[in-house]
Amino acid sequence: MSAPKRNKPEGILRSLTGKNIVQGVRVVVLILFFVACIAIAVPVGVRVDFPSVLVVPVSVLLLISMAVKVFAVKDFYHKLFWYVLDSVLLIAFNVFSGWDIASVVRQPSYAYLAYVCVLSEFYLSAPRLRDGAVMFAVNLAAYTAVYIVNAVLAGELSNAFDISSQYFVALVVLVLHFIMFSFAMELSRKNRQIEENMRALEENRNELMRAYERVEEAVAVEERNRIAKEIHDTAGHSLTTVIMQTEAAKLSIRKDPAEAERCISAANLQAKNCLNELRLSVHLLSGRRENCTFREYLEGILEESCTGTGLTVRSHIDEVELSPEAERFVAGVLREGISNGVRHGGSTAFFFECKDMGNYIEVLLSDNGSGCARFKEGFGLSGMRAKAESLGGMVNFSSAPGEGFEIRLSLPAGCKRKGHAEEGGGTKKQAGKEKGQ
Repeated sequence: MSAPKRNKPEGILRSLTGKNIVQGVRVVVLILFFVACIAIAVPVGVRVDFPSVLVVPVSVLLLISMAVKVFAVKDFYHKLFWYVLDSVLLIAFNVFSGWDIASVVRQPSYAYLAYVCVLSEFYLSAPRLRDGAVMFAVNLAAYTAVYIVNAVLAGELSNAFDISSQYFVALVVLVLHFIMFSFAMELSRKNRQIEENMRALEENRNELMRAYERVEEAVAVEERNRIAKEIHDTAGHSLTTVIMQTEAAKLSIRKDPAEAERCISAANLQAKNCLNELRLSVHLLSGRRENCTFREYLEGILEESCTGTGLTVRSHIDEVELSPEAERFVAGVLREGISNGVRHGGSTAFFFECKDMGNYIEVLLSDNGSGCARFKEGFGLSGMRAKAESLGGMVNFSSAPGEGFEIRLSLPAGCKRKGHAEEGGGTKKQAGKEKGQ
């Protein structure tokens, strides 16, 4: 199928751009200038009186200069030589056109049309209003000077400005011409600038939208990779521990049933923590958030840690809402601390505290395990320290033989979620029967 034909008026309107319109006006000005030169130069040239006959070559030179500016030279600054030449030729044109007229007050009143045409082309090309004002002032001064010289030579200086309408008509026409052309060209320049700015803004907006989409995609990929790494590290570490604990329980189930039971309890707790971490990661990936406060979330971790394990846990948790990253970190410290206490220290009781101190949040987890005089920060503890420092906080570990193990974490107030820094009460959790005490 052939493409639909465009309507001719629509095609004409599409072809009319700002530059085409200005060029068309230049051509019209050139035609008017040609008519003015014919009207002035032909009567003088017919008489063949010297030096008034010189107006003919001057007119030809002016026409050539105008044609060069309209059709050949496009850049304004390359036209400056021609504008200077125009000013000199206009003075000569004005002088020779009225040379053989005895009275200056009876000179042809349409000689200033040459000035109007030359200035019109200048106003159309000038990039700034200041340039047009300078050209107008120079040519008006030149026209006035020539008029005064002619009046002096004719001996009519005393009454030339009183009885002659030629100068005042030229003055009014030149001033109105300057005002109208300057206003029109300034309006045109502002419109072009607005259009260019709108196009630039549209391009910038599109580029920003594309950049935003790329950043959003990159952030989403980075967040998925981070969560995937957390799943890998947490699940791998936890499942390895569960396997080790169950292997130890299998080896000692006949020789030391109590030790085997302890290993099974620790493996069960570690498996629960691993499941909770996986569940949290799935929630983050799917964009869903659990319908509970941070305090309730921590209490749920303590409840799961106590159920079926024989652990005793006391806690005091203030109502404080942290950023998602800080919440995940505190929950991870709590799970890791309980798991380490049971696995390494044989702990049966824990105390957990999360307090809003105003300028910072303090988290404390202590147990009644065997403790040790010296300990080495492994993968879990060194990871806690690095994460706390990345959030702008700090973490300290302390232990002594028979004194258990203590984790003290401080996070800055910047980790709080805005509008949710309210103090809460405490709660106590105790589940199951105490074993081995």
